[in-house]
Amino acid sequence: MQVPKKHLPIVGILGIIVIAAAGGGIYYYQFIIPHNVVSYTPVHRLVFMTAIIFESGGFNVTNTAFLNQTTLPSFNATYGPDLSRVTYQNYTGASDHRTIDARVGDTVTFYIHGLSATGSNAGLQSSTGHGFAISGPTLPLVNSGGPIPCAPSPPCIPFNQWFTVTVTFSVAGTYIYFCTTPCSPLHGNMNGNIMVS
Repeated sequence: MQVPKKHLPIVGILGIIVIAAAGGGIYYYQFIIPHNVVSYTPVHRLVFMTAIIFESGGFNVTNTAFLNQTTLPSFNATYGPDLSRVTYQNYTGASDHRTIDARVGDTVTFYIHGLSATGSNAGLQSSTGHGFAISGPTLPLVNSGGPIPCAPSPPCIPFNQWFTVTVTFSVAGTYIYFCTTPCSPLHGNMNGNIMVS
């Protein structure tokens, strides 16, 4: 017959301490430390667009860029933005040329060139320009330019002129930009999306 071995109580206490430490470590890493912390520094985006009656294309995003300086380029309603001494980096926008992507906190400066329809669509124009407004979960903060929404008459984007407005998006969601001036029979289709994530 074998005599059972006697362990000192310290062995049991050390075992409990090891188990408690392991459990505490798991709890700490699972519930105390946040997972996948994503930090994002808001950027200033430049969006260059044309506005023509919907029958000839409607709003069309022609270029998008990140502004890499604190001041906006100088602006003239006849010639548009002067990018000659501006530091910016182009980026590829949405392939439909009507959707604009942004993130919460981003500032977006729109440069919109009003165009007059030509050819067979010229007779469909019912105004001397276009308007601009943004609707969505909240109204974006207008920093400069504008106003938005602009009054339908007189149009804030006259044909062959430029319009600019700078806004900041503080809430995620889908926003819609649209023309506020009845410009043609398909005026109600003259819009696009701004996807803020």
